[in-house]
Amino acid sequence: MSFHLSRRRFVLSALKGIAVWRLSGAPSAFGREADPAAYEAALRSLTADRKLEETALLALDVPDSAENGAIVPVTLESRLEGTTALHLLVVRNPRPLAASFEFRNGAVPLVSFRIKMNESSPVVALVEAGGRIYGCRKQVKVTIGGCG
Repeated sequence: MSFHLSRRRFVLSALKGIAVWRLSGAPSAFGREADPAAYEAALRSLTADRKLEETALLALDVPDSAENGAIVPVTLESRLEGTTALHLLVVRNPRPLAASFEFRNGAVPLVSFRIKMNESSPVVALVEAGGRIYGCRKQVKVTIGGCG
């Protein structure tokens, strides 16, 4: 038995599926507004009620101003002994946890990556080392949002 699907029938079926999905009210991160409770929940889940301490041994390198929020470069580096994890949160993003990295067996805690930012927002870096959690924050101005 042969199944033949023409291009036209495929496109129409795909469009119908998208229409049904959108009309069903299915959740989507696109176009969502930032929820302060989402940031607080993400922060609580990462800190596990430990006191957040500031340190100069955590380097967060992000631009002061990002022209395009769809491609914001970030570099995180921890110079703390026993670093086991690095996390990055964007306070005003619909989903605040932007990145999370774990390190084992003496790996160098240095990562560079790109994130999407919905709008201008504080960016918070966290490092887990020696059973404690440290953090730093930097404000990033976004000209064109990248999350929707």
